[in-house]
Amino acid sequence: MDLQQQFEAAFGRIPFGDSSQNILEANIVYGCVVNDDFVKVTLILPENSDLRSSLPELVEMEVKAIPTIERVVVEVLSEPPQEEEESEPKPSRRAQQPKRTSYLQNYDNIIAVASGKGGVGKSTVSVNLALALIQMGYKVSLFDADIYGPSLPIMLGLRHEKPVVSHNRLMPLNKYGLDLMSIGNLVDESSSMVWRGPMVHQALEQLLRDTQWPGGDFIIMDLPPGTGDAQLTLSQTVEISGAVIVSTPQDVALLDATKAVNMFSKVDIDILGIVENMSFFVCPHCEKSTPIFSQYGAQREAEKLDVPFLGAVPIELALRQGGDSGKPLMSREANSAAADAFLTIAQNMVKQLEE
Repeated sequence: MDLQQQFEAAFGRIPFGDSSQNILEANIVYGCVVNDDFVKVTLILPENSDLRSSLPELVEMEVKAIPTIERVVVEVLSEPPQEEEESEPKPSRRAQQPKRTSYLQNYDNIIAVASGKGGVGKSTVSVNLALALIQMGYKVSLFDADIYGPSLPIMLGLRHEKPVVSHNRLMPLNKYGLDLMSIGNLVDESSSMVWRGPMVHQALEQLLRDTQWPGGDFIIMDLPPGTGDAQLTLSQTVEISGAVIVSTPQDVALLDATKAVNMFSKVDIDILGIVENMSFFVCPHCEKSTPIFSQYGAQREAEKLDVPFLGAVPIELALRQGGDSGKPLMSREANSAAADAFLTIAQNMVKQLEE
């Protein structure tokens, strides 16, 4: 059998609830996209359908039985996307050429905040960038995609909070006007995620698939450091508007930031710009500026890579305290160089998106 026939056979083995039909006969398979060993299947089911909790697993199991298929994403929509033409034949019964199509389609902009290495303040930038966008009047959500080290629950004062489940969907937590979903709110914070790549892939897909994302102007995705499985998973399953790369000014961090820029370029995701975190320290007593980790390194690297430089964030005690206490700097009225920097970064990022 060719690939199309194998998919038709797989879908034909999946019953549509208690009816005598399979899911193909019930005409609920809206899309099937194949990219090498990766498959995304889109089902159309009403919001109140009990099958939303059982069918995705059945589809995943049957499709994975097809030789050469290793990874499966099952997306469940309540109705076909509006941008699709009714006159076009539905792609449900054949394998198609690969394309990036995905979850989070109810957001105008999906922003990946990434870094080449850990410890550069990527999560701090993610939280405060999201809150700066809220101050600018946007509706914003936050997705913690750092499976191994989720820190956003702590930074937003949501430790030990568990999402409510409604109609088999996880409801995001809300704090400071942000809708948040993090695996850190689903497992014990002392647990170690000793997972191989496929498990990380599956966990991210499940969080994207099973969360009742409210939609809005922006969703900020705080990625884990590096250029590994999580980054590739999201590049294949989410239509990312652009990436923001966070680095400190020192050479060792800039080298890894360059790798992150190159990785996103390889998967056709635009770089919105580079942020220099921990750029300098201003003494609160003498007001003297000290470049502890050097300065302007990220700006020079941005010029070298021909990508925008979004701004520099100084080292401030209030910024660190806010993250540890669950009261981020940008969640309150803050008159400081760091607060001004985050607003500038948010404004520059929006400008890049408009251009």
